[in-house]
Amino acid sequence: MHAPLPALMLAPLLVATAAASPARATTDDTALAARVAALDECADSLDVAIFNSPKRPHARAPLRALVVSEPVPPADARIVVLDPKGRLHPAPTQRFGGPPYGFVAQVDKPTPGRWRLALVAGDQVLACQDARVGRGPSREKAVTPGEDPIWRSRIKWERDTENLYSLWVERLFAGAPDQDLSWKNLHEVLRERDRNLLHDHLGMGEDGAGKQGLALKPDCADFPYFLRAYFAWKLGLPFAYRGCRRGNAERAPTCGEPLSNHQSLEVPEDALTPPDPVDAVAAFERFARRNVGGTVHSSSLRTAPDDERSDFYPVRLDRRGLRPGTIFADPYGHTLMISQWIPQKDGESGWLIAADAQPDGIIGRRIFWKGSFLFPEDEAVKGAGWKRFRPVRATADGVVALSNDEIARSIDYGDYSTEQWSFGKDGFYDRMDALINPEPMTPDKALVATIDALDQQIRRRVESVDNGEQWKRANRGRAMDMPDGPAIFITSGPWEDYSTPSRDLRLLIAMDTVRDFPARVERLPERFVIPPGQTAADLRARLERLLADEVGARKITYTRSDGSPWTLTLGEVMQRGVAFELAYNPNDCVEVRWGAAEGSEERATCDHRAPEAQRKRMETYRAWFQKRERPAH
Repeated sequence: MHAPLPALMLAPLLVATAAASPARATTDDTALAARVAALDECADSLDVAIFNSPKRPHARAPLRALVVSEPVPPADARIVVLDPKGRLHPAPTQRFGGPPYGFVAQVDKPTPGRWRLALVAGDQVLACQDARVGRGPSREKAVTPGEDPIWRSRIKWERDTENLYSLWVERLFAGAPDQDLSWKNLHEVLRERDRNLLHDHLGMGEDGAGKQGLALKPDCADFPYFLRAYFAWKLGLPFAYRGCRRGNAERAPTCGEPLSNHQSLEVPEDALTPPDPVDAVAAFERFARRNVGGTVHSSSLRTAPDDERSDFYPVRLDRRGLRPGTIFADPYGHTLMISQWIPQKDGESGWLIAADAQPDGIIGRRIFWKGSFLFPEDEAVKGAGWKRFRPVRATADGVVALSNDEIARSIDYGDYSTEQWSFGKDGFYDRMDALINPEPMTPDKALVATIDALDQQIRRRVESVDNGEQWKRANRGRAMDMPDGPAIFITSGPWEDYSTPSRDLRLLIAMDTVRDFPARVERLPERFVIPPGQTAADLRARLERLLADEVGARKITYTRSDGSPWTLTLGEVMQRGVAFELAYNPNDCVEVRWGAAEGSEERATCDHRAPEAQRKRMETYRAWFQKRERPAH
């Protein structure tokens, strides 16, 4: 589970610098405060923008200064804060990597009056903004069903708001790559004030744990939509989504006209009198869970690259296009969102980290690698890959989405591209490797980084299988219904929440990727830093020994049917590939789900099996897992 976020966290992405307190201000600080206070025009720009949170600052909540920069900011850039008397207020700055680049500072107990927030570097003021702090919070207007929009669009999507969205996503899921972070649902992480830069932004207790607080439990397809909608609601931005028809092996999904936050809440059909206004928080939750969650699905993200009737557009494979908030849709229905880049340093591996949701609602993070981010085969219908939300503009009649050409020509975007499919599957991964690790690595370090990613994937499965066991304990004597054919991969109900066919298919591909690594280095030595004097065959043999040592030393522990722990090495898990072709049924005992051999001590505690009819059908589906190919649905 997740760990608390330290107040000043995360080297190498985060750097903390502190503004001097008024009592100990240096001559330079005093001069800087005077310069900022005396500015004739306190303004920011789309390139370097300052936002404050809450929306209407008040003395009962911390005041946050959020700064986003499109250009690379100077190394000494920091936020300075002046109180209503023009004095420099201590507010340590947290700096985030980019692009885009972000800075965060907080005043814990602001006094009423006008505060001045500025980003400075040396004696230069890069941006400035005033924030008036009131005495107490003000509430948003309630929403009248059938009349009012879910929320009103007050500002628009452009460079500054898109950059803030990236900063918000990055901070929300920030952590070291080896930090095992997960949350039971989305609202659990949104309730963490240190992570959520928009915590209680509207001043209504919307992110609290009480009845007033939001309860959001998206699955993997809903996850990016819920995040985008939440951010848009907080800032008063337009938000759109579409109903889409699922594609198949011959054609990509297609979608209808956009729906948006300009909708009003539905009036119950059996209402005899006009309904009472609904609290703004409850209205948003109903909109997200019923309207959005009831409409979008995994195919919504896999529309054809040039399809403009879609919620997303494809991006260039560069750091600007692959920013926090960019989404990866895989061919098999899973979606992930970039949350963090950790640059390569001193010959060690860099990391691209993404957040995702599982069918059972768990929110976690994944390291980008070939084993968990599945790109479509070269001959497959194009559509799965990296995408960003298509920007929309609010109009008097609803919302209008930008065309691909408008996005390509836009000074705020300009990253529309279909290049990722032109590289082919192998070329796609080569391009991603070059972005994550611009400097070639030694094969040893590259192999260990690959094993790290597999290790993470297997540990996530421990949690998923255990959730299925919890469901069975709460529903004793009841077997989950198992869908027929390809529907085992995408359905609804308990099977969707607790079975693991898609995850196990990815796990089999991941294990193949790790197992093949030494042979890959032998085939493609030019992609690595090869020690002088070593033949390709010698290098492969050495890597195979390193692989065996690493997977033999790493261990996971799961809980057996009788409550006792059982420990497996990663090597033992990898040896059970054949068993994992039939280990996805949550009606089976947990020992079978971890591939325990029949008659073994490990399997002795297994006290139930899936219904025989289900097991017979699973045997007929085994070929999909053997071929590592999910069937068309």
